[in-house]
Amino acid sequence: MTKLLPRMFVFSLFLVLSIAPIADPSDLDAAETDTPKKAPVLEKATAEEPAQKVSEQAGEQSVATEEWEITADRIIRYEDPHSIVAEGNIVLIKRKQVPPKKTKASVAGLAAGEEVSDWNELLEEETVAEEEEELTPADLPEQTKPIYKTQATVKADWATYDIALNTIKARGNVSVQADGQYIFAEQAEINLEQETGTFRKATIIGEEKDMHLEGEVIEKIGFKTYHIEDGWIITCKIADDETAPWSFAASDVVIKQDGYAVLKHARFRIKDVPVFYSPYLVVPAKSKRETGFLLPEISSSQNGGFGFNLPFFWNISDSTDLTIYTQYFANRGYMPGAEFRYITSTTDKGMAMANYLYDELSDPSEVEYYNDTGFTHDNKDRYWFRAKADQNFGAWITRLDLDIVSDRDYLTEFNTGFTGFKASNDDFLDTFGRSLENKTDDQRTNALGVQRSWGSTSLAAQMLGINDVRDLQDPVGGPPIPTPLWNLPAIDYTGTLPFEKLWDMTLQWDASYYNYWREEGIGGHRADIYPTLSAPLPISPYLESRAEIGLRETLYSVQTYGEAEWDEDDTQNRFLYDIHAELGTTLMRTFAISGEKITGLTHEVRPYVDYDFIPDVDQTDLPSFDGVDRISERNEIVYGIDNFINALTGDYDDDEYGWLKIKQSYSFLDENSDEPFSDINLRLKWYPLSQLEFDYETDFDVYDTGFVKHDFYTTYRNGRGDVFQLEYFFQDNTPEELENSSLIDTEQINALVDLQLAASFRIKAGIEHSIANDETNEANVSLIYQALCWSVELGSQYTPTDTSIMLMFNLANLGSPLRFYY
Repeated sequence: MTKLLPRMFVFSLFLVLSIAPIADPSDLDAAETDTPKKAPVLEKATAEEPAQKVSEQAGEQSVATEEWEITADRIIRYEDPHSIVAEGNIVLIKRKQVPPKKTKASVAGLAAGEEVSDWNELLEEETVAEEEEELTPADLPEQTKPIYKTQATVKADWATYDIALNTIKARGNVSVQADGQYIFAEQAEINLEQETGTFRKATIIGEEKDMHLEGEVIEKIGFKTYHIEDGWIITCKIADDETAPWSFAASDVVIKQDGYAVLKHARFRIKDVPVFYSPYLVVPAKSKRETGFLLPEISSSQNGGFGFNLPFFWNISDSTDLTIYTQYFANRGYMPGAEFRYITSTTDKGMAMANYLYDELSDPSEVEYYNDTGFTHDNKDRYWFRAKADQNFGAWITRLDLDIVSDRDYLTEFNTGFTGFKASNDDFLDTFGRSLENKTDDQRTNALGVQRSWGSTSLAAQMLGINDVRDLQDPVGGPPIPTPLWNLPAIDYTGTLPFEKLWDMTLQWDASYYNYWREEGIGGHRADIYPTLSAPLPISPYLESRAEIGLRETLYSVQTYGEAEWDEDDTQNRFLYDIHAELGTTLMRTFAISGEKITGLTHEVRPYVDYDFIPDVDQTDLPSFDGVDRISERNEIVYGIDNFINALTGDYDDDEYGWLKIKQSYSFLDENSDEPFSDINLRLKWYPLSQLEFDYETDFDVYDTGFVKHDFYTTYRNGRGDVFQLEYFFQDNTPEELENSSLIDTEQINALVDLQLAASFRIKAGIEHSIANDETNEANVSLIYQALCWSVELGSQYTPTDTSIMLMFNLANLGSPLRFYY
């Protein structure tokens, strides 16, 4: 019960008391037995009483004011004891007057006709209840009609109110609707003074999905606090007289709305059949986040053995929370973890997660473990820290990405579960739009970047570090293997400046400074300045042409770290220029189509020719940090044709139907004179249906090899949520690449199916298979049954190092699902 109920009965019953005739006190007992000694007629209000509307029609009596209304078959009152009784189809509606707003004239400094808005309304924020200011007559319009809204509705077959004790008794189809709650009971006893009550054979449900409670006795023992005897709980709605698909039953329950339900001698039931018992259980009973334990994760695997993870959620504030993971593996040991999140706006948010394990299984004596898995790590201290954050400081945009792992096998081994790689990667991608690097990458990037733009110019700075978990051994008697380069810092300043009155010329520039540091190897400072000047060429009104020239100066200050040696000068520089020209034209035609949705197709064709020239400059005495330090000589033309097809639907914007791009280059360099033509590159994207997409790219060697690359991807999604995805990739590396590196020919196929089999059944299946290695990297399949208040998923997953079977239950509105792995 809420605070509204006592007030409703006080207002209505006092009003009825003031207008009803006085009766003999002995009539009260008779009234309770439905055989009153006399039934006085309901009287109208006197001149001294508040304005009331009294009516008596079709056997129904009612009393109403602007703030409340009560109707019943019969309304009577008694004086000794001071009481009132209502009988038959009682309906009481309590209304609340909406406070009038101040007139514009009451706000100092506003011009005539100027409107008033408050910041909460402008920002579409929920307002916080504040103490109302006392209005003066000057604040109100001359003629103000009060506005009322319904606060609560109470119904019953019979009710009596003891004015001296300030209590109400009701029976027969008792119901109360207030504050988004419905309370139904056979009998009710309410203490208006203490705002408590007892309801027998009662039910409490919410207007939305919150919680359904039933009990033999439900006591309201405080503000939104209830005590239930011999009752049960389910966290979703069920139909009248429907058996709950699942429920928590208990002999004693204490529950706080927007809090937790504490159950003693709890039984988890499926269709009223007990399947699990606990002497003490806490269940979320809230419509908002609140501190407490989440559902556990139970697992079993060949390597880790039995596992148990019980997360604890701490709701620090409305914008921050912390989840603590207490994970244990029988064969490995205790693996604690934590996840911290904050959000202050759509652009300012962050998430950090960490896990640590002192791995009893990581020991050279565990020969079978290493032989079966192929893992190479031997460290017992195993950990993984990952974090991302987006934070804007005025016009400065900041991005943080951290990914630090103890060894190269960790992410492959701990791929599933609450804190596994897959769940973490999905969370980061959904929250920030940026995923983690692949779990097999052994050089993991950590970066803090900041950027600001001024019109067409931009300044960006970044600190970048590498978490190197490569399993490399320094050669005996030789120099140590260089460690990865860090950027401490990297600064880039780019911009564009048009000169419209000077032959439509455009000046663009890219200036950068990098400080390269590494623990072992060659590093140093590099400054690179690269301005370009471009302008259109007035060759023909039917041709699109442009020429561009660029100058590039790169300066170096070389430093050595560790045992590295540098034989060249510590200061170096390089000067380059480049020339670029392009020529093309665009042809377009529209074709009419008599279709239901598509009325026509627009075909746009753009043939083009580009020319690029970069002179040959000796760069052997320069350090090599990245691609900027080795710019190859170029003297070639690139020619191609682009095709774009749009579907005309009658809407303001045309729909993209597909495009096809083909290109090839021809080199004038002497070293390429035997085979001057490059591979022909073809790229196709096609949308035959709004739900269907095809994407294909291929490279064709015009000399001996033929097709050297195929990259095909297709996806289909429909309105039911079905998803079909197929991906095929093939890369034929050259003999030189195969000889000089560890590369092998790549051929891979991936597939995913997510299909709605029936109204309540879904099936998901996926596979990642390496055709080149004749090995399945990962395969999984699961069958999901989704009911109104619960779901169950049975799945299986295969990897080269493990095979698991998973059974997962998800109970509606109880947060994280309950998982079982084998």
